[in-house]
Amino acid sequence: MSLKFILLIPVLEIILFVLFGDFLGFFPVISLILVTGILGIYLLKSDISSENIKKLTLDPKEWIFKKISGILLLIPGFATDLIALFLLFRSLRSLIWDFMPEKDKNFFYKNANKRNKDEIIEVDYKDLDEK
Repeated sequence: MSLKFILLIPVLEIILFVLFGDFLGFFPVISLILVTGILGIYLLKSDISSENIKKLTLDPKEWIFKKISGILLLIPGFATDLIALFLLFRSLRSLIWDFMPEKDKNFFYKNANKRNKDEIIEVDYKDLDEK
């Protein structure tokens, strides 16, 4: 099923290019593709500080959706841009989330249920540089 969908994407993108090009014109379609590509590069740009790392460890889904949206916006085409916009906005993510297989959904919550946020893990370390 997924291989058929991957093979269908380029055909769908070409059909949408022709339809949007007929409806909007050549230059507006090219400018839309360039703008979404620039937005994709902006979303993929990494700006992680110590404050962002704390937020990232608590909810990695936001970061993952942002990066996947950036990749999809870089791919020229209207179908991938539409999927990227669905992933980018929280209110629309539930539509995509419903179509995901249960195995992939459980990946996000696998470690979240096992570990308590206030749990303290004790470790011993040895400095290898000391002689």
